[in-house]
Amino acid sequence: MHLNSEATLDLLEGRTETARRAALNAHLEQCLECGKQFDEWRRMYSLLGRIHLSNAPREVLRNAEVIFEPRRATAKTSIRLIVAALVFDSFAQPAFAGARGTGEARQVVLRADNFDVHVKIFGDPSERQLIGQIFARSQASFPETARLHLLQNGERVGVTILDQFGGFQFDDVPQGSLSLQIDLPHLTVVGALNDTDLA
Repeated sequence: MHLNSEATLDLLEGRTETARRAALNAHLEQCLECGKQFDEWRRMYSLLGRIHLSNAPREVLRNAEVIFEPRRATAKTSIRLIVAALVFDSFAQPAFAGARGTGEARQVVLRADNFDVHVKIFGDPSERQLIGQIFARSQASFPETARLHLLQNGERVGVTILDQFGGFQFDDVPQGSLSLQIDLPHLTVVGALNDTDLA
């Protein structure tokens, strides 16, 4: 009779009775199939128990929690949708005419409600980044619960949250028509980045 998985794990973890343990060890020495299976289980068990495994950094865990946390159901409340206005585009300024190479950074400012969103897109086409910061134009500080989505042709390609200074970052930014969506508790802001010139 061959060892099943349960008996193998009991033997590995020392839960097998003393009398039965001697019989199982004798069987393992004579049965090549069970011996091979036992060695594989022992190898896997030792890998799972290694002490070098550590938790992910707190910031990574926080970002993951925000991405996957369920949206709270808001009863009888409507979320306003505002389209942000593009008030500055460095590539549209005369001083930058002819300087639209792939290595150039593009800076954009979006304005919506009572805050401005400053965005910078830069990097090689294969490894572009988008960094930004939200500035409140009034005395009130910007809410820390904002969630940001990077959209390409209306499809979500990235999600992040604000840091303590209102900053945010997206890595591996694709080329094409990009938009930024900012979700606040009772307000959603969408602004087109008009990124087609970066392609």
